[in-house]
Amino acid sequence: MLSSETGMSADWVSQSLSRPADIPVDGEPLTAFVGPAPRGPVDRAVPVATAADFETQFGVPGFHCRMSLAVRQFFANGGRNARVVRVSGTARCGRIDLPGAAGALRLRARNPGTLEFLRASVDCDGVDADDTETFNLIVQRLRTSGSAWIDEQEYFRRVSVRADSRDYVGKVLTQSNLVTLEEPAPPERPALTIKTGSLRESGYVDLQPVEMASPAVTDYDLVGSAAAGTGLNALQSLDDIAHVCLISGAKDASIGPVALLAAERFCRQRQALLILDPPARWRSVHDVVSDQQRSGFASPNAVTWFPCARVRNAAGDCVLASATGAVAAALTMAGSARDVPRLHATALVMQRGDLRLDADLDSSAVQRLARVGVNALAQRSALHHELHGVVTQASHARVVDGLRQLDQRRDVLFVLRRLRLGTRWLARNDSGARQWRELRSQVMSFLAALQALGVLYGDHPEEAGFVRCDTDTQRALPAGSTGFLIGFRPAARAGLLTFRIVQSGSGCRIRELGTARELARTG
Repeated sequence: MLSSETGMSADWVSQSLSRPADIPVDGEPLTAFVGPAPRGPVDRAVPVATAADFETQFGVPGFHCRMSLAVRQFFANGGRNARVVRVSGTARCGRIDLPGAAGALRLRARNPGTLEFLRASVDCDGVDADDTETFNLIVQRLRTSGSAWIDEQEYFRRVSVRADSRDYVGKVLTQSNLVTLEEPAPPERPALTIKTGSLRESGYVDLQPVEMASPAVTDYDLVGSAAAGTGLNALQSLDDIAHVCLISGAKDASIGPVALLAAERFCRQRQALLILDPPARWRSVHDVVSDQQRSGFASPNAVTWFPCARVRNAAGDCVLASATGAVAAALTMAGSARDVPRLHATALVMQRGDLRLDADLDSSAVQRLARVGVNALAQRSALHHELHGVVTQASHARVVDGLRQLDQRRDVLFVLRRLRLGTRWLARNDSGARQWRELRSQVMSFLAALQALGVLYGDHPEEAGFVRCDTDTQRALPAGSTGFLIGFRPAARAGLLTFRIVQSGSGCRIRELGTARELARTG
């Protein structure tokens, strides 16, 4: 939808909790990437501003990672606002033992995996010679093992091994992004770390990995726990998510049914598009059609394509790549205010790199794929690919056009997402005639602003849509809830789409009612 460099205002998000505020039609929503990465924070939605930023936090040179490629493609194609959730198949972390006369001070890495390259150093600069409890600690994170490239460094001056000290090392390291203390600390400080072969030059102690290889990421790792906020559920605290790029840990790039259904449900509740790479088992159009018909999976919030994309890794092997980031960026750019109709014909995906497709498709194949909710990825030039079909994975039968067409669905989700966020104040106010009037004024102003920009159909503001909030819409609702009906037309060729939205202290529920034109006449 509409975008700006500043993104959605945090002030508006805060204000929308307590009182009706103008619902913004600008601000670039988030694109979230969830999947395995070589290293970095786990189960946290980490802001990433550039491809280089991703490599610093999550990447390892020479290590093939589909997530890394997806994020690079996202930024290369104009994406700006991203969050990355690294998922790991293990929670075990390496350690650093700093030896001393009274025993070793043991540090544990905060992030799991065998590709976290940490080292630590102890010195006593500025510490009294007779003080056996105080020391200085340096912890560094390296790009690769033995590298001189330091991605991050932390320096803790005059920390103590005394548990009752305000500078106790265990307490101080709660602020560290790299390590934590395995308590208890020994009664005396660790020995100075001296470089091997030197009498005085400072040295480092390297992290000891706890295992040689991390288990593969499973569907259950991708989904995580809602209670603990892990995996996909690490995105719960984010408000305006437009795209979720779910990247499998399986070698064949397949998302299993457990993760697929959980991710689809998450995106349905958050009005986001779920963007998925195709499984490698799709080797022909016939495979795709048969698989789609057999699986029975259909969702207007899911997007995929055929064929798979591949890239050569550092060893020269052609391995599966992820085009999710490029597709997410293309959707964002195609929905900008100055280019709203762009996606109606084709979505241009600018693939920067030596990507290869598993198959070439003709126009009849594109049509066959679209009928089962799958787009066609075609090569336009050495560095450019196009996404044809522009459909969601909604079944071609029993759904209205506004659910199946990707451009219209993107717009619908934007409107619903902003309505969910902008009307949260209803849950903190008593439902009554005054609140209903304020709601109608707020929502109609929002729809009129979208109509003026050409996002919604209509020549006049009153044609933008309708909102109905009255005694009838509150019937059968539990106490503390407020419900309303809304209808709007996202494009000239789509019918009037209607929805029921209920705000309560437990959250927001949105039900899609389809094309009920009669509701507009009674609104």
